This record gives sequence, C-alpha cells and structure tokens, in this order.
Amino acid sequence: MTAVASVSVPESQQSSPQPVRLAAGAEVQTLELHQARSLRAAAAMQLRVLRGRAWVTLGTGPGGWLEASGDALLHAGQCLQVQAGQQAVLEPLGGEPLHYQWRRAGADAPAARPAACAAQPQACGA
Repeated sequence: MTAVASVSVPESQQSSPQPVRLAAGAEVQTLELHQARSLRAAAAMQLRVLRGRAWVTLGTGPGGWLEASGDALLHAGQCLQVQAGQQAVLEPLGGEPLHYQWRRAGADAPAARPAACAAQPQACGA
C-alpha cells in the first residue's frame, strides 16, 4: 500500500531535514519508492522533475476545471503547471526515487503559457 503525505504550504513543500538548494534557491525534494505526496497549490505552481519519473494525478480544483484534471507521466527535465487551488498527487515510477522541485510558476519559465498546456507535461528551461 502507498503512504500519502498531505501538505498545504503556499510555495514550498515539506522536505528532508537537509534539502538541496539549486542556484535559483528552489529546494530539491525527494520522494522514495512506494510513497506518494499530495501537494496543493495556493498560487500557480510548477512541478519540475529533475531525476526519475513521476506519475501525477491532478484534481479539478475549486473551480471544477475538468480539462485540467487527470493523470500525467513526467520524465526528468519535464514540468507541469498546477493551477492555484488545484491538488497534485505524485508518485515515483520505475524503481528509483523521484527528485523534483515544487515552486511558484514562472520562476524561470516564460510568463505566459497557453491555458491548454496547463495539464500537459512540457520541457523545462534550465
């Protein structure tokens, strides 16, 4: 059975006691095998996979955006935009832990993204 940790933090997510920081200041989170994590976006957020693969299930959010809900599979280097108020549940896929960042959308990405791409995996800028 998969253990789920629920977190509701505006711009960050609970992490290991010694999180790694990249140059931009975003913490790298690790999710071990057979674990799941529930993230709720208080503002528009970006989920970025750094290493491993992720299975992400997006909820409809408080506005009931059905077109933005569903499952997505992310590989290293891909991002997923999560709308404010929307919940994302992530799990590692494939036999290795998942290393990811959860940060405010637009931190290093173009300011405008088409709404149709909100629930679609995309390549991230470095």
